[in-house]
Amino acid sequence: MKPAASILLLTTLTGFAYGLLAWLGLYVAAGAPLAARTLVLGGVGAGVVLATLGLISSAMHLGRKERAWRAFSQWRSSWLSREGVAAVLTYPVVLAFAWTEYRAPGGLAARALGVAAALASLGTVFCTAMIYASLKPIRQWHNPHTAPDYLLYALFSGGTLFALLHTVTFGVAGGAAALAALAALGALIAKLAYWRHVDAQSPLATLASAIGLPKDTSARPLDAPHFTENFILREMGFQVARRHAVKLRRITLVLAFALPLACSVAAHFEVLPLTSSALAVACAALGLLTERWLFFAQATHVSALYYGRKI
Repeated sequence: MKPAASILLLTTLTGFAYGLLAWLGLYVAAGAPLAARTLVLGGVGAGVVLATLGLISSAMHLGRKERAWRAFSQWRSSWLSREGVAAVLTYPVVLAFAWTEYRAPGGLAARALGVAAALASLGTVFCTAMIYASLKPIRQWHNPHTAPDYLLYALFSGGTLFALLHTVTFGVAGGAAALAALAALGALIAKLAYWRHVDAQSPLATLASAIGLPKDTSARPLDAPHFTENFILREMGFQVARRHAVKLRRITLVLAFALPLACSVAAHFEVLPLTSSALAVACAALGLLTERWLFFAQATHVSALYYGRKI
């Protein structure tokens, strides 16, 4: 599939935003100190801004932007519509959480709303993941790894941002950096497991099976369907050279996961905590953009089989 810049920004920015909001909600629910009110309110503000920017960028992908409101009408059957509804419903929950924490920090209502904000944020991420996981014609997306991985990446990226805000507020990263490091390790393991799965996966179909021939039969078209590239080949049959894919995978492993993990560990042990936390966020942002690009670029729609592309 052809990676669209708007979708890359959507999935990356909302991952940071909703991951941060989830950590803030759980932080308060677990009994955050009264002095953390500034951290929570500032974090909610940052999360809301990032989520809004991500959602706005997604509208740039639409051919008829004035019809974006119609995406909310099909929530009974469309995960895209459910994502929009969940994103909108998350705003009042998160804002009520921030207001309650401001008025009565650490109270029962703030804790309850913290849990609600965390669930609403992660629920929105889950809806985003299911847009791709539900697409059966694309084997790299329709598998048991996609939805859990999206949630892990949100917790990981949001965790690095939470650790940075914690360091800015209190001067030390403390346990926030340790949580970010654990989330980075979990995301790294999940990414390796995903790549192992899709690399070993069998094609959904072959030219032979498409025309009803036995499974092991070889078949090829006599003539090309088109003499020039068309919409399906541009959008559904996008290809990235294997040598480039291998290189980008290595960059992703180092930039998106290994470096943020190392920086978070350094911040936890008070080795230039502010610098280390900031580097963790920067590396995670650049690395996850690369990871998102690969996620889309290496996905192959079954329709490309008609044009002789391997799926």
